[in-house]
Amino acid sequence: MNHKHHHQQATARPLLSWRQRIGINTAAPPARALIQALTASWRTQPSRAIVDDVSTPRIVCCWHRELAPAVSHLLAQRRNGLQPGFLVSPSRDGEFAARVVTRLGGEAIRGSANRTGARALRDLYQTLQAGVTPLIHPDGPSGPALEAKSGAARLAQLTGFPLLPLRCRADRYWQLNTWDRLIIPKPFARIEFEVAQPIAVGRHDDLDTKTDELATQLGQDEPRIVYT
Repeated sequence: MNHKHHHQQATARPLLSWRQRIGINTAAPPARALIQALTASWRTQPSRAIVDDVSTPRIVCCWHRELAPAVSHLLAQRRNGLQPGFLVSPSRDGEFAARVVTRLGGEAIRGSANRTGARALRDLYQTLQAGVTPLIHPDGPSGPALEAKSGAARLAQLTGFPLLPLRCRADRYWQLNTWDRLIIPKPFARIEFEVAQPIAVGRHDDLDTKTDELATQLGQDEPRIVYT
């Protein structure tokens, strides 16, 4: 399957009114600029490739609360040839996030593990076949927080690509009063990324067991402060 066809299918857009289109087109550039300025100020550990061989993608997994630094980390790996992909809600509200993600150089995969599970799995499968490394948050899109669902393990079983747990730590951050307690590192925050060993999911493996293993690797503690 060629990448162009995949991109058109995986980023199918909802119908928007002209006012909504104008609003998104107006707001997306400054949002991208703000995100780029914030993430450029973060002090990260010496960056290493999440995927040693970019021709063999992994299914990168993080908790929803660590999404902001994780997305930034994957986008930074583009310099190593990685093609990062991000699951974005297929709703109209998700169109703004999709626009920002694509302008930052990522692939927006339109789907929700809760609302359109079969479609999301199909699009993620096609994304991996096209050489894109997706970022999955197994407790999303609406929680409960830190409770992994089986979708990531099922995707690994279907595709043969392993799960790669990613943990993020920051020395100072804002934590939003949302269901996931989303963490946004503050300007000039020091951030560390911890990549666990890949988790392979065989055709006959129990998905609940592999999901529990993923949750254990991601950790279910409160975010630790990294002291400089």
